[in-house]
Amino acid sequence: MSARFRILALIPTLNEDPIKTVESILKQSVEVSKIIVIVGGKELYKKLMSNSLERTEYIYVKPDFRQPLGKRVGAAINTALAKGNFKEYDYILKVDSEITLPRDFVEENLQEAPDFVGSGGFAMLFKTSAFLKVLGGRYPEVMADDVYLALYFLYKGCTVKRWRRAPDIAIRKKGHHSYRHHFNAGIEWYRLGYEPVHVLDVLKSILQDAFKGSLDIARVLPILGYFSAALRRIERYEFAPWIFRMQVRRLIYGVQFEY
Repeated sequence: MSARFRILALIPTLNEDPIKTVESILKQSVEVSKIIVIVGGKELYKKLMSNSLERTEYIYVKPDFRQPLGKRVGAAINTALAKGNFKEYDYILKVDSEITLPRDFVEENLQEAPDFVGSGGFAMLFKTSAFLKVLGGRYPEVMADDVYLALYFLYKGCTVKRWRRAPDIAIRKKGHHSYRHHFNAGIEWYRLGYEPVHVLDVLKSILQDAFKGSLDIARVLPILGYFSAALRRIERYEFAPWIFRMQVRRLIYGVQFEY
């Protein structure tokens, strides 16, 4: 398979040292042609520049902290894409800096050569030709960039698959995200087209935990954000009506999403 595809890996990071992530990509059974680490922290950037690794390039992109995390990530990735000729690669591999990939991650997930592979933003593979056709080669600068990407590919009739081989996901520290982030996540649910029954199912689970003496306020905030967005009639994404209909069909007929 190594001769079939040229792969460009993108690793956005703020202050998380990505060296273990880079090393896991370099050890892939299917060679990744080039790795670009997009760094938002100046001190980390200086440190990485002194650590030369094969096929790896580091670029510094000053983050705009007025924007939510997903938008900052999207802007950083677009800066990286603009600096290099990504069109010469067959696939783009986007990986978070706090995970590592099993040696056969790329090989297993490209077995069927899908347009998109992922079950979360931790590690996603997407075909460059489909990325150009569907999004014009511009990464979405939205809060839930990973979900947006997968759903938009689905909406456009692309082949979207879950991981055949999952990444190794590091356990994030509690309080990794602010309360505002969780509230905005609910707004994003609304913009993506999620229907309210599943949102209320989340509330049901929260209440059940509360009766058992365990209440996590961070889980409540997305629900508040969702219904706040609904009341304000915030503009939804282009594919939101399609997602809404698909979710209703799943509720009524048991029809399942591929992704």
